[in-house]
Amino acid sequence: MEDTKELFLLDGSSLLHRAFYALPDSLQTSDGEYTNGVFGFTKMLLRLIEEEDPDSLAVAFDLAGPTFRHEEYEEYKANRKETPDKLKPQFGLMKEVLEAFKIPVLELEGYEADDIVGTLSRQAEDEDYQVTIVTGDRDALQLVTENVKIRYTKRGITNIVDYDLEKIREEYELEPKKLIDKKGLMGDKSDNIPGVDGIGKKTSTKLLHQFGSLEEVLNNIDQVSGKKRKQTLKEQADRARMSKKLATIKLDIPLECDLDEFKLEEPDQDKLVDILSRLEFNSLLKEFGGHETLNFTDEFEIITDLTAIDELLSMLNEAEKVGFKFKFTSTELYQQQIEGLTLANNETAYYIDASELEIAELIDRLKPYFEDPELNKLCLNTKENLIYLKEQGVEVKGLSFDLLLADYLLHPSAKEQDLESVLTDQLQMELEEVESEIEAEVQQVRVLFKLEKELIDKLENKDLMELFVEVELPLISILAQMELNGIAVDKDMLQELSDKLKEKLDSIRSQAYELAGEEFNLNSPKQLGKILFEKLGLPVIKRTKTGYSTSASVLEKLEDKHEIVPLILEYRKYQKLKSTYVDPLPDLINPKTDRIHTSFNQLVTATGRLSSTDPNLQNIPIRTEEGREIRKVFIAEEGKELLAIDYSQIELRVLAHISQDENLMNAYMEGQDIHTKTAAEVFGVEASEVSYEQRRRAKAINFGIAYGISPWGLAKDINVSKKEAEDYIDQYLNRYPKVKEYMDRQIKQAKEEGYVTTILNRRRYLPEINSSNYHRRSFGERMAINTPIQGSAADIMKLAMLKSAQVLDERELDAKILLQVHDELIFEVPPEELEEVQQVVKSEMEDVIQLDVPLKVDLKVGTNWRDMDEIE
Repeated sequence: MEDTKELFLLDGSSLLHRAFYALPDSLQTSDGEYTNGVFGFTKMLLRLIEEEDPDSLAVAFDLAGPTFRHEEYEEYKANRKETPDKLKPQFGLMKEVLEAFKIPVLELEGYEADDIVGTLSRQAEDEDYQVTIVTGDRDALQLVTENVKIRYTKRGITNIVDYDLEKIREEYELEPKKLIDKKGLMGDKSDNIPGVDGIGKKTSTKLLHQFGSLEEVLNNIDQVSGKKRKQTLKEQADRARMSKKLATIKLDIPLECDLDEFKLEEPDQDKLVDILSRLEFNSLLKEFGGHETLNFTDEFEIITDLTAIDELLSMLNEAEKVGFKFKFTSTELYQQQIEGLTLANNETAYYIDASELEIAELIDRLKPYFEDPELNKLCLNTKENLIYLKEQGVEVKGLSFDLLLADYLLHPSAKEQDLESVLTDQLQMELEEVESEIEAEVQQVRVLFKLEKELIDKLENKDLMELFVEVELPLISILAQMELNGIAVDKDMLQELSDKLKEKLDSIRSQAYELAGEEFNLNSPKQLGKILFEKLGLPVIKRTKTGYSTSASVLEKLEDKHEIVPLILEYRKYQKLKSTYVDPLPDLINPKTDRIHTSFNQLVTATGRLSSTDPNLQNIPIRTEEGREIRKVFIAEEGKELLAIDYSQIELRVLAHISQDENLMNAYMEGQDIHTKTAAEVFGVEASEVSYEQRRRAKAINFGIAYGISPWGLAKDINVSKKEAEDYIDQYLNRYPKVKEYMDRQIKQAKEEGYVTTILNRRRYLPEINSSNYHRRSFGERMAINTPIQGSAADIMKLAMLKSAQVLDERELDAKILLQVHDELIFEVPPEELEEVQQVVKSEMEDVIQLDVPLKVDLKVGTNWRDMDEIE
């Protein structure tokens, strides 16, 4: 007797939908291509093949367009949401994956995947196969027989229920075929099959037990209980027959298939590795040998005694380049502790175990090598290593390669910036597992030599080497020094501000309770929703899964409906200031320095701007008096002053330069106030007659254009109608025609090349620009316009930081750069140096790059970051 043959038939359309909704859409490639559905489906497919080892397997998909069911009933599936734009492209990707697996993909115009699966299951039964249908669609349960079972993905892709005859009878109290009659009677909301009004699950089952089939129910309506039900069945008999027809999976569609073609083969290894690499499915790639495994633990020595360091120093004397990395037990500023240091060249490596060594003596012996500009240095997590060495009085020179920085310039939108992600996502490599932490440290330094050439070649091919070598690499040392510098904080003032905000919040809370007529938790959307929409009867604007929406946009629409609403908005503003900014600050004061040391992140934003954390100084709100109060707590050290030097309208100057619009350029060449000029031209008045409100609106238009703003966005910003905002934008673009040409040119370039560039050739990839989804595509277009402007401003600011630090160093001044926030640099300066620092830094910042319009900086000085006097 022959072994039973097994055939698995997968409903690809339903499974891909299930996987898409089961996994977060944050699963994307580094170029922004959505892959969550494909990843989930592929994982499920691999598990199925591994666990079941089927003889044969095929996947069926729906085709776009109407089926015979739509011809029968135009409203069939009319209530279904359109396939999300993030999912649509994944169907093509999934089919590429299946092709690499050598798994047949089946589609037939005019029919659904169900009909393909149904027809094949009957054909396979006739040829003595045991069939398993894998689907996320309950419709397929009607196909169950002695030889056909259903594997139903109840939820997501892992919650699976197997249905055989026994399970169907137990759960539905009917034979599988009778489930079609049941749908004819009760309909199916998900497919918009109407059924008969008033007949649900229980009644349909009861009628089928009594009469056997839909047809018999309709032939014996007089015997059906209930006057109203009889009447409805008579009136809707044809609708019931049609519903049954719509619910019936076809078992005889014109498919010409030889089941032998479905035999499971070995995948096409090259194709599979290629597609999984492109989709960055690194965890899956490992299963198919898609990663080169690297091992660098040969030939390294552990040094535990400084008397044995001579061989290492000999290597350093002869090396042209060296990789280094400290192993920290603590990276807290001014409290850093190391337990080891790896130093390596291309041939060998040394790990210095510092646990028993005199650290000061070790660093002293190595200082000449760290400070030798001729000895090229390669590093990983460079900034924290430089911070530690600066604390020890060592200034690293000759830094030539930072792995993560190189990768950041190549993949500015990558979700993760760490060694493992770079290896797996970009290079399809992995480090061999090692037994000890020391071996892991050595591997991480040795791998720098392996990857340096590959990444440098890529940077050169994309014309990014100058940006890497001249700007980003030297900036690491500047940022390390700024973090060490930190900024002083007035602790008493901070406490006063916290108390003041608490009083304000208590007062608002009391007023809200009075208006509501009861106490409630203002921070609870659920309780607030009940007060606003049930007790006070305000109109419901939007609902969420858990109840009423009380988002800011909803509350703004209700502001004039009840006096409690502005109070809630005010409460949220103060609550955010207190909880996000004021209350965390005391914990961030370093006990050794009494200063706050924010971290500057070089590898985060896609535009090249720096970001900051602990605290995030970029986000302190400065448009409100309360937000500005927070800046007041940041102060100069006693006996010194804070100097703020701020680029004036740098993004608009960059726009004038890259658009080459004569009107815009002339305004800056002639030193005109650009916002007044724009107001005069857009509103058709003399410059001398421009009102404060007109200038404010013109400012929003100027910066809005630079950010690729939509009419709707501008309307919201300046509180006018969408039509008025459209008119303002049109008038602006008529006055500055080359700005419009620039915008069109950027969008065209991004669509054709997939990326845009800044003045220093920094790239940003924009996969969204060709999306079929309007909102995603619009975002891509805005970024195509904005990134060259904002990114170029970021490039200029980085050059300014380098030049400012260099001039302070060359002149041996005590002034220090403390912070970089937006377009502003904050210095701490002894009074006797103030005039010199103003002059030299102003000069460096304004001449740092030659644009076709002048760069201009504004200067302010004061003892705290809020109360600063302008310097003419």
